[in-house]
Amino acid sequence: MTAVGKATLDSLARRHGTDKAGGRHGFAEIYERHLQPWRDRPVHLLEIGVKDGASLRMWRDYFPNGQILGIDRTPSSARHAEPPNVQVFVGSQDDHRVLGRVVDEAGPLDIVIDDGSHRYPHQRASLLYLWPHLADGGVYIMEDLHTSYSARYGMGFRQRESTIEFLKDLVDDLHVHLHKQAVTVGDVEAIAFYRGTCVLTKRAVG
Repeated sequence: MTAVGKATLDSLARRHGTDKAGGRHGFAEIYERHLQPWRDRPVHLLEIGVKDGASLRMWRDYFPNGQILGIDRTPSSARHAEPPNVQVFVGSQDDHRVLGRVVDEAGPLDIVIDDGSHRYPHQRASLLYLWPHLADGGVYIMEDLHTSYSARYGMGFRQRESTIEFLKDLVDDLHVHLHKQAVTVGDVEAIAFYRGTCVLTKRAVG
């Protein structure tokens, strides 16, 4: 439990059986460092990749005042919806029509977690579409970056067409005030790399 008596994100990950828990990927403990300030807010959170719904239930419990949304291309994922606070959209993460429906429904998103296909074209397409719809100060997370080094996912070490190399380029966007060149993603406040995941924070205005 936390100091204020609330369950930690990692304990909720373990409770619901998501692989974000410690002993597996160990992402939950990392994410709590970035997401804890949002905990009691009426956040709009989108997770790409629903699978068995475990993570949606984890987010539901961690953000009791939040609106939790999921995207998955598998029609059966829709059964994990829990109206009105947990919604599931069926479709591909690189389909702008599906992403547009999410944005139309939720408005600006505060938190996005990409746990979808783990393939570069899809990860890139989702980020480029959703970043402008991320709220000021919002957080965008890309998971399972180990696939950037895997031929199975069509990527490899230092291969230009890979998610990790794309994210490295965003470091230049973070320093646009120094080089004044065109950016891929604007308003980047911070980029934090961890083993297997990356957390991007959008600049807060005002």
